[in-house]
Amino acid sequence: MNNNLVERAQHSIHHVHELIHRVFTDADGVGFDAIAPLMDVFAEHFSMVTTSAAVVDRARVEQLFSGAVGARRGLEIVISDLHRVWQEGSTVALRYKETHRLNQIETARVSVAILQVRHHDVQWLYLHETAIHQEQSA
Repeated sequence: MNNNLVERAQHSIHHVHELIHRVFTDADGVGFDAIAPLMDVFAEHFSMVTTSAAVVDRARVEQLFSGAVGARRGLEIVISDLHRVWQEGSTVALRYKETHRLNQIETARVSVAILQVRHHDVQWLYLHETAIHQEQSA
């Protein structure tokens, strides 16, 4: 049962980033259509800490996505190093690396997401992102 919970939580990480990719790229004109299913994943009291250390609530996250439709055409998002770091009952904390590539520029962050795995869905309770600063070669 625990493996199933973790697998469902891991699947949610990938699914959410597929939706985020749709919003940012608006490929095929489906960016706005991806916002509702994306926001359905975030719990009512969801909050996150961004890579710039801003604490934002669910309403602000929705505003950010609504204003970002099509803003990053050509973006690639890669999720890697996905691991469970904590679990109690049906609540799971996962750590993962998220890499963005756009116009030959790569940025990355390590994130920890706390997710509640329920019978029919997975709800994101909290997300904390930490930027990975790339070394610049001279």
